Amino acid sequence: MQRTCTHCRQEYQVTEIDLAFYAKASPVIGGKTLAIPPPTLCPSCRQQRRFTWRNERSLYHRKCDLSGKMTISNFHPDEKIHAYEIHDWFSDKWDGRDFGRDFDFSRPFLAQFAELQQEAPQLALSIWNSENSDFCNYIGHVKNSYLIFGSVYSEYCYYGSPYYSKDCMDTLVVRECERCYECVDCRKLHTCFYCQDCHSSNDLIYCFDCQRCNECIGCAGLRNQKFRIFNKQYDEPTYRKMKKELNLCVPEVHGKLKSELRTMSLSIPHRYMQGNKTENVSGNYIYECKDVRESFYADRSQDCSYCAQVVDLKDCFDNNYTEENELCVEYLGAYQNSRTSFSKFCNQVHDALYCDACHMSKNLFGCIGIRNGEHCILNKQYTKAEYEKLVPKIIGHMQKTHEWGEFFDPAISPFGYNETVAQEYFPLEKKQAEKNGWRWRKEEENSESYMGPVTDVAWDIAKVDDTICEKILKCEQTGKLFRIIEQELKLLRDLKLPIPRICPNARNLNRLGMRNPRRLWDRQCAKCKKPLRTSYSPDRPEIVFCDECYLATVY
Repeated sequence: MQRTCTHCRQEYQVTEIDLAFYAKASPVIGGKTLAIPPPTLCPSCRQQRRFTWRNERSLYHRKCDLSGKMTISNFHPDEKIHAYEIHDWFSDKWDGRDFGRDFDFSRPFLAQFAELQQEAPQLALSIWNSENSDFCNYIGHVKNSYLIFGSVYSEYCYYGSPYYSKDCMDTLVVRECERCYECVDCRKLHTCFYCQDCHSSNDLIYCFDCQRCNECIGCAGLRNQKFRIFNKQYDEPTYRKMKKELNLCVPEVHGKLKSELRTMSLSIPHRYMQGNKTENVSGNYIYECKDVRESFYADRSQDCSYCAQVVDLKDCFDNNYTEENELCVEYLGAYQNSRTSFSKFCNQVHDALYCDACHMSKNLFGCIGIRNGEHCILNKQYTKAEYEKLVPKIIGHMQKTHEWGEFFDPAISPFGYNETVAQEYFPLEKKQAEKNGWRWRKEEENSESYMGPVTDVAWDIAKVDDTICEKILKCEQTGKLFRIIEQELKLLRDLKLPIPRICPNARNLNRLGMRNPRRLWDRQCAKCKKPLRTSYSPDRPEIVFCDECYLATVY
């Protein structure tokens, strides 16, 4: 079925697989199947719309609206939101049903949801089962970490998005890594710096697409290798001597390594898709998946489409930043849900529609902050019979207002577009965002008079003393002010790496810029001419091989 996206006006396909899934995932309430319609937006615009609701990195000081004490939140203090710090939010001092209201059939659903959003308490930061990680957001089972986002099961990590990792800093989606710095899309690494697309390796510096390698510098496309520099083999004593002479606290060394690695990476074949143990998949960074289409950064998932950054999903479409879900449509954030669609940031919620930040509940519609609840609509409690009678009527009303089957409108998001991950993956200028009817948050300028004088810092980490943590640095890329924390200084000293000159958010954007886009193009294998669907656009200079040709070529 060929359709035109109502936002970008581009053509897109709704396949037979899509239609079969929507039929399977459609809710059944009171014996009635409430069919989910085909989407009106293309996959990219659907993802962009979801991302306008996820503010990871713009954090503010504001008061907890229950206790009155100062806390950290991703809701701006001027925002008309009741934000509770985590301990108060999970306490028994309040009940989400106290904010319940009747559904008004004379008005659109989303207008009523927006009003509830201004009354029902929200988590100041989305943190689950974590310790000593108060300056993080969208994390679960994290310990002793600082400014990491969208992370799970990690400890002693700083500035990044690690998963199942320890002692890592400035990362972008690394999994099962330890003592790694400035690594992007890597897995099972130990003591590796400035690496991308590397796997199951130790002691790598400035490497790309190396697997099962140890002690390599400036290498690309290697497998099961050791003691190589710019892909050239050395004996161990010579390698050790050359590595010892490599001083990563000298800026010119970084420039040379980056340049040489770029040249090296363009000279070797690139695999059309990163992945392993897959069957019938399309996208990039897909591992241990079956029948997963048009998806990116997916692990251990089956029968899913249009997903990104997901783990352990089954029968899910349009899911992001989530794990352990089943039969969810248009879902964003948190984990362990089933049949929870057009919803966000719910945990252990089942058979729910249009819900936000609900926990350990089921049979909900249009609810915010319900915990251990059942049969609620707009946070109001109903009997099972009343719920099953009313929900189909509401969906019928939403069909008339053209809201049914659509995710929450970005226009009612409590975040400015530029605060959210939408700006990272779909960057817009202020005028463009406002033309779409989306909000924009005016950036607050750091005041040097408020934070203290800006200081210069030595490149040599051995010459940096503890007082650096009391001083202010100015980002060489954005001009914004930032600090170094004690844990960061300790790890940099241990790894013998220099103090960063760029602020954390700019470092994150630089890492994002190293990636291929989350989009697929038709292209041919450069060797056998087999047709490919790949994230390397046809006009790019990389040599792109199919799996068979690639595996026959790499070391």
